[in-house]
Amino acid sequence: MGMTEEEKFRFDLTGYLIRPAILTPEQIADIVEQIDRIKHDPDSLPPAERNVPGGASSLLIDHPKVTEVLHEIIGPNVRLEGTFCVWRQKGEWAGDLHGGGPQQIDPIFGYRCAHGRIHAGMVRVVFELTDVSKQDGATHFIPGSHKANFPMHPDHMSLEPGERSEFLTSYECPAGSAIFFTENLCHAGPHWQRDTPRVAVLNAYAHLATHWHRPTIAAEIMAGLAREKQAWFREPWI
Repeated sequence: MGMTEEEKFRFDLTGYLIRPAILTPEQIADIVEQIDRIKHDPDSLPPAERNVPGGASSLLIDHPKVTEVLHEIIGPNVRLEGTFCVWRQKGEWAGDLHGGGPQQIDPIFGYRCAHGRIHAGMVRVVFELTDVSKQDGATHFIPGSHKANFPMHPDHMSLEPGERSEFLTSYECPAGSAIFFTENLCHAGPHWQRDTPRVAVLNAYAHLATHWHRPTIAAEIMAGLAREKQAWFREPWI
């Protein structure tokens, strides 16, 4: 099916897109259980499942509701650069605002649109495995900053209460949703505010001809994947 025209408009305008509830409750439960054990009791899992993208989380690698978007905003040849999971407790954080600004011609992070086609560079997909509200402290964005013609201004780069940019926003979504954003969008992982943990998997996809992250997936994890899923981690070529 691919992206709708409204989805293309929304992604190009803001730099991110939400596809709500693409996972079933059973899939969510299986992946949450795996991440819980990865973080708290890894020895209870077989070696091939002790980190993502092994085990139950492997279905996220090439989920059809994800790949159909990636093929439209990256291209037909896509590789999975890297992946990690989070079990973020209240008060924990991931990082300050970064990205955004005039990097449109950067071969890895650049964002541009030409002849009716989006070229988004590296794209991060966040699989939220719990319900998320805008006040919870999930990933934050400055919409439109992926196309900014001037560097990000320091007055808009704080996550502190009372100092936040008027443009800073987050999202709400049900468990099992996928959030896509181009890595050139200014974004951050602020302090988690909810009493229950944030559980998520974050995948970084890129064009087959580019390479940014060092390979970090353990050999036993990779060996446990089906061949068609291993192919998503192939070396860059063109």
